[in-house]
Amino acid sequence: MKILKFCSLLVLLTISAVSYAQEESTIDKVIAVVGKNMIKESELEVSYLQAKMQKMTASDDKFVSKCELLETMILNKALLHQAEIDSVVFTEQEVEREFSELIRRNYGSMENCEKAMGKTATEIRKQYMPEVERNMKIQKVVGTLTGELKITPKEVTDYFNSLPQDSLPTINEEYEFIQIVKRPVISQEDKDIIRERLNDYRERVSQGTKFATLATLYSEDPASAKKGGELGFFSRGQMLEEFETAAFSLTKPYDLSPIIETKYGFHLIQLIERRGNQVNCRHILLQAKPSDMALAKAMADLDSIKTLIKSGKISFEEAISVFSDDESKVNEGLIINPATASTKFSKDNINDLMRNLTKVYFVSMNKGDITQPVLFESEGGNAYRLIKVRAKTEVHKVNLHDDYDKIYNLASETQRTDTLIKWANKKATTTYIRLDDDYSNCNFKVNWTNK
Repeated sequence: MKILKFCSLLVLLTISAVSYAQEESTIDKVIAVVGKNMIKESELEVSYLQAKMQKMTASDDKFVSKCELLETMILNKALLHQAEIDSVVFTEQEVEREFSELIRRNYGSMENCEKAMGKTATEIRKQYMPEVERNMKIQKVVGTLTGELKITPKEVTDYFNSLPQDSLPTINEEYEFIQIVKRPVISQEDKDIIRERLNDYRERVSQGTKFATLATLYSEDPASAKKGGELGFFSRGQMLEEFETAAFSLTKPYDLSPIIETKYGFHLIQLIERRGNQVNCRHILLQAKPSDMALAKAMADLDSIKTLIKSGKISFEEAISVFSDDESKVNEGLIINPATASTKFSKDNINDLMRNLTKVYFVSMNKGDITQPVLFESEGGNAYRLIKVRAKTEVHKVNLHDDYDKIYNLASETQRTDTLIKWANKKATTTYIRLDDDYSNCNFKVNWTNK
């Protein structure tokens, strides 16, 4: 099915172990210039190799071409040029958060990333942080250009009917899951131990020890610990309510909060600066760890709940509402795929995406099957859950009934693509763009050189 994923190819950044460092390439010919931003042939070669390894295809049987990749890179440069005109900027803390999220989404942790790439955290940051910031600027401009676009169900149906029916792609097995979560109860004694540690840190800061030093050494928030606990400026509504209440109650730089508890653990907060309706703070996060006995009880509770379900005394769906300790209970217990933000999981890497520590052989399960209690990494520490296969879609040709969300996304992507192409054609008339003669025969969608 010939669908050029112009928008999905947009912003070609993946922190990947398949990394061909540009500095090692001997090819450095400039093949395109947009404003003051250059594209070197080595960059195109790197992107092409990565695209091949990741099987980013422009059709079912053909890898995306170099011309298609080059056009995406030119569009990125044009959007970056617009970001410079619009003075789009991000704070160091915002870039750090985005970088940390990329690492978490792709590898789970920086340690895993270091092992996969064979590089130190410092080397990875040096290579990718500037690119993360550039991509954030590009996405900001894309959001400005396409953020207000809407697509109706009729347009989705019309889009699907316009596709060649004999070349529709095959969708592999997909699953939807719902869950009942039981979190181990943290004893008051364990909580008191954590509070005592944080109060000790509070006293040490009051006596002259630098807060940033303690945060770096002891905080269990890895992203902010690397920056001495600094979170960057934030407004009300961006943090958890308990955290915000404590942070905004601080009035003078270096003021310290009392020890507060959130779903992530216990915090000590120090005000760095107040700027209008925003504050910049440091914090130290410590998490109380459940005892082995508490974990065992959570697992036993789920065993009992499963027995009730199997006996017919309560349905799994009813048990979610009655017993689950997780916020997902308000959304029918649905588990969200962190890689796609949808409820669908392909059959590969389900355990890793769910952060399951107890591995489950999902491919052997059918719709309605329920797992044994599964140990997993939750926001507040390890917990147990029962997982039910809510839906299992067999291998099939894409269709509106089973794959509406995918078709909706493709239709929306096509709409965004059309909008960006129109913008780029207009932008090309007022922007300095030079293209190397070796690529003058590419069949671009945008008339970059106004010939």
